[in-house]
Amino acid sequence: MMDLLARLQKPIVWLLGTTTAMTALHLTLLGRSGDDELAQGGFATYVLLWCAVGSLLWERRHVLVLQTGSLGTTIGGGLLLGLLALSTALPTYGFFLRGFPFVMVLGLGLLASGLRGLRQYWKELLIFGLLMLNPLLKLGLDLLNLPKLTAQAAAFMLWYTGFDVRLDGLSLLLPTGRVDVYGACSGVSSMLQMLNISVLFVLMIALPSVIQQLFSVLLAVFIGFVVNAARVALMAVLVAFSQKSAFEYWHTGDGSLIFAAIAVGLFGLFSWFAFLRTPPSVAEGETLPNHD
Repeated sequence: MMDLLARLQKPIVWLLGTTTAMTALHLTLLGRSGDDELAQGGFATYVLLWCAVGSLLWERRHVLVLQTGSLGTTIGGGLLLGLLALSTALPTYGFFLRGFPFVMVLGLGLLASGLRGLRQYWKELLIFGLLMLNPLLKLGLDLLNLPKLTAQAAAFMLWYTGFDVRLDGLSLLLPTGRVDVYGACSGVSSMLQMLNISVLFVLMIALPSVIQQLFSVLLAVFIGFVVNAARVALMAVLVAFSQKSAFEYWHTGDGSLIFAAIAVGLFGLFSWFAFLRTPPSVAEGETLPNHD
């Protein structure tokens, strides 16, 4: 009993408990959110990122410097208390839910290691910082006129597979139906999701070459775009064959999440064949063991 009480008085135990409780709070708020993007596909993404961040911290648990000061404790504690105070109103707006993990990691980092030790958590801050900046990144992608590019890519896929398709601006015209490419059909959400996942992959695998890192991120975003264009092409075919219920399923139902999983799976296959299945090379000057 005394041993248990002694362990409970260690700062690391309180930090771990606080982290677990606030992570559960964030996921609960996400699940109750009225934002479909956050409550459905976004929820699974956040679960994945929380698990990855936990894994990153666990791997470095023996080398993290846990030493803070009064300033770090004050600022960190204030940030966490602010999150808790705002959470009591059960907010559903996206900016708060996107910023929650970043502010939480920032506050916990200050509590655990102070201002000087905050740089130890740059990976975790980068992961959640990208999510918080998603609205700004979305504005940047909108400058590329993604609806037009998506419509062109979907039209090419339909033409290549033998369909009699014509592109009129943002409309895919088939002999028996048409689909207009607007809003969510542009693929912005899919591309941003793949951006976040690819950055997570680069941080966890630690690819040695900057070129490999950039290529992985750009390829992941491109995969998100192509898979979404394939979804648009499928919806055009469903409209042409008067499959209204199937169209709704792939447009706004669980079918859209299936395509998101396909994009992640394709990037996972690329990562496996390009980087993960290759055995690490023997370090220079290191000899292989002799089994003779």
